[in-house]
Amino acid sequence: MSTLLVYPSPDARLSLTCDASDRALGSVLSQDENGEWKPLAFFSRKLTPAEQRYNVYDRELLAVYASVRHFSYMLEGRNFTIYTDHKPLIYAFTQKHEKCSPRQIRHLDWIGQFSTDIRHISGSLNVVADSLSRISEIEMPSPIDYKEFAKVQLSDEEFQLLKSCTNSLKFQLLKVPGMDTEFFVTYRLEDVVLLFRRSFADGFLRPFHNLSHPGVKATVKLVGDRFLWPGYKKQVAEWTHCCVPCQRGKIQCHTVSPLGTYPVPRHRFDHVHTDLVEPFPPSRGYTYALTCVDRFSRWPETIPLKDIKAETVAFEFYANWIARFGVPERLTSDQGRQFESRLFREFVRLLGVKV
Repeated sequence: MSTLLVYPSPDARLSLTCDASDRALGSVLSQDENGEWKPLAFFSRKLTPAEQRYNVYDRELLAVYASVRHFSYMLEGRNFTIYTDHKPLIYAFTQKHEKCSPRQIRHLDWIGQFSTDIRHISGSLNVVADSLSRISEIEMPSPIDYKEFAKVQLSDEEFQLLKSCTNSLKFQLLKVPGMDTEFFVTYRLEDVVLLFRRSFADGFLRPFHNLSHPGVKATVKLVGDRFLWPGYKKQVAEWTHCCVPCQRGKIQCHTVSPLGTYPVPRHRFDHVHTDLVEPFPPSRGYTYALTCVDRFSRWPETIPLKDIKAETVAFEFYANWIARFGVPERLTSDQGRQFESRLFREFVRLLGVKV
């Protein structure tokens, strides 16, 4: 069977293959395309402690019931076949109800509303559903070397001192499943929290952050829910700030430049800030304005302009500000094209104004 999902076809034959293990159940919904079964969707979930105590028949029936319930929106009004590798289940709808428990009757009643066609498939052919029902047994690579971690704990003086102190932290030995390794952990509510020294954290921060490249707060919470060491919040924040893919792909910047500062002028009208405001509704032919603010006294002036050509801005600044308040020592602007033009640069140079 292909592992690539296909689009549902309203006229294609459907099949629902189910299986259950001691800990979980799984199923695959497939449709027939040119004589080959192609997957439409997969489903699996963990069994509750009560469900894990069911007998084999009840667990397999539960797998069919849960799968039909999960895919009900795709199965309603369609003819489909249910496949199971538990052969007694194919006689579920032909047995007498007196032999069924109330739970089995409820499950069969729900399944019967959709289909009563249950067929047997050999376990060797029921690969997909069997794998989905045993996902808990698949080992995933861990970013932590637990053997090295246990050695670091035993040799770390700071941890040994913390373990010997009388405080609210209670330490317990935890054995790694499938490994002959034990190390000390503590519990935060019901979650296991590992404790180690700062230098050991560098090896696993990258896999945790690279899951989805979350921000500082989310990464600190993601790590803090599972691990603990002195100063972990500051270290995780610093590490997240230095993530190159985050800096390239995210709009916000982690590093913010400090605000610029200007020296306090010695006299009035020594330092002037200028800017252009545009456009305004026309009034007597004026649609723009040149704003000037004295930095020392905060005295503002607004000069109307008919256009914003460099020569117009230079002339109006000279006629309306310099003619009244004198030549300033320094002029600050937003570096607009008028203030950066060759004409305006030559104009302030002749007057001896620094820009």
